[in-house]
Amino acid sequence: MEEALAQAEATAIELVRLGRVEDALKCVFGAIREALRPLVESVKRQGEMLSDLMESVGELRRNVDKLTADVGELTKNVDKLAESVADLRDIVAKHEGAIREFRGWRTEWDVADRLEAWFKRKAPEYEIIKWFKMGADVLIEGKGILVAVEITTVPYREAVDRVKNGVGAVKNAWGREPDVLVIWSESGVVPEEVAKYAAERGVRVVRGVRELRALLDEVAKTKEGVLG
Repeated sequence: MEEALAQAEATAIELVRLGRVEDALKCVFGAIREALRPLVESVKRQGEMLSDLMESVGELRRNVDKLTADVGELTKNVDKLAESVADLRDIVAKHEGAIREFRGWRTEWDVADRLEAWFKRKAPEYEIIKWFKMGADVLIEGKGILVAVEITTVPYREAVDRVKNGVGAVKNAWGREPDVLVIWSESGVVPEEVAKYAAERGVRVVRGVRELRALLDEVAKTKEGVLG
């Protein structure tokens, strides 16, 4: 570019010397125009690139706006879900006692059904009676003894009190008091303080059907020895 301008300058000076000023000006301006042509084209290309960039930025902005709207909608849905979960928790909390009672009732029935089936097969001399009234969930009768069983998942003090305080109800219904009071631990767990409390109140705690059967035989044998 510098070489072309230098040559145009020399030509223009020569034309001026010859008195051809107009031709000299044309030579100079033509050289300048040619020299600036690449710059003009570069600016034009950059303008086009800038236009493309602005269009991309506009598309990006539209995508960001859409994403923002989607996030807003998602937030609303999450809020609704949180409200639903809170409502569900309130319902569960409101009926927690009933739910716990229902679970306990199911456990009692399941254990009673298993005891009935097992004793029919293994120890038919004992009859399992589904009582589910004050004093016991199950009564067991056989070999001259009557046993009251309170079924629990994990034994607790109130269960000990319930079977103990229900002796009168069993006596009124059967004409005799139970020979032994039993707490059944479905989980096999017996808290130490509950075991101690049960022993103090004369209530036995068992963890399984074989342990229960052994207790029944022990009580029957003891009673038979006393009567004999």
